[in-house]
Amino acid sequence: MLRPIEIQPEFLGHPLPWDVFDRYGVLLLARGATLNDPAQVLRLNARKLFAKAEDLGDLEVSEMLSPFTALAEVATSLERVFETGAGQGVVPRVLRMADTVRAVIATDQDACLGWVALERNASYCIRHSIAVALICELIANELGQSPLEQRSVLCAALTMNVGMQALQEQLTRRNGQLTPDERAAIVAHPERSRQWLRARGVTDEVWLSAVGDHHELLDGRGYPRGLTASMIALPARLIALADIYCAKTGERFYRPPKLPSAAARDILRGRASGVDPMLAGILFRMIGAHPPGTLVRLANREVAVITHNAIGGAPVVVGVLNPMDEPLPQPTVRDASKLATSIRSYVTFDPAMHRFDLDRLWGYAG
Repeated sequence: MLRPIEIQPEFLGHPLPWDVFDRYGVLLLARGATLNDPAQVLRLNARKLFAKAEDLGDLEVSEMLSPFTALAEVATSLERVFETGAGQGVVPRVLRMADTVRAVIATDQDACLGWVALERNASYCIRHSIAVALICELIANELGQSPLEQRSVLCAALTMNVGMQALQEQLTRRNGQLTPDERAAIVAHPERSRQWLRARGVTDEVWLSAVGDHHELLDGRGYPRGLTASMIALPARLIALADIYCAKTGERFYRPPKLPSAAARDILRGRASGVDPMLAGILFRMIGAHPPGTLVRLANREVAVITHNAIGGAPVVVGVLNPMDEPLPQPTVRDASKLATSIRSYVTFDPAMHRFDLDRLWGYAG
């Protein structure tokens, strides 16, 4: 099991006490290697480094921030914000949540993608909003947006559905035709969400505009105003894409979730999807062929979770279920580059069956 680490200045000139890996599980430095150049340490830490859990002492483990703990706190805070009455300011609380989203993506991007794919503890409405924010941050980091605009986009993603959270929960639990009232509520919710935010002190026009336009599509088929490409700003385009991706990978009562890679591919190839093709291309590239959080069946018949993607190599996989689909006593890293534990097929995520301790899978808990 790999856990994130940072090489502290006090290690300069002294043998490293553990092997150092990159986010793909590739060995960068062997135990005992000595670093003497501070600039090299800075370059290494910028890559996000990992060490084997068994090589780390209790002090290092206890001090590591779990992105899953941080995101659980965001979920609790967002539920409280959705209950806020008119006239009560929500801006500081939502800004803090946006900053947390940025921090966890910067800390462990793969763990965040795992959370999007596998987390099912919070209500659908809350989980979906946070997942959209995480995907927005992932793509925005490739765009070179200003920090202020990026923050506004995250605030918009977190609050885009505040005008229909109750209806959103209902619709995830049933299949069937929408009633006229339900359809009208869906079409109206972007503007209702925008007005809800204004009534609670939000004045940031990037935030408000992105909420109001997050269901507009480039080809004019979106709602509520049927805007076309030149009329839709980048923040709304970004949220629209992330919203569609997260809806495809989220479960419904009447259908299982799509595989993350398949959802990204569908969006990229969908000529009539109405999403920004440039953003879709970035999403597809960032998700990769084996996105973290994907369940796979190995050659030894175990079910494993992909925890770290790999570009040009085998992904890092952690066995979780035995060939009889029973939980293993301890999640165990398997070598996907070996024939006996290679990936043979994908497994559809079943929230009722596949309930995992994400902290253990990503090495944040023993």
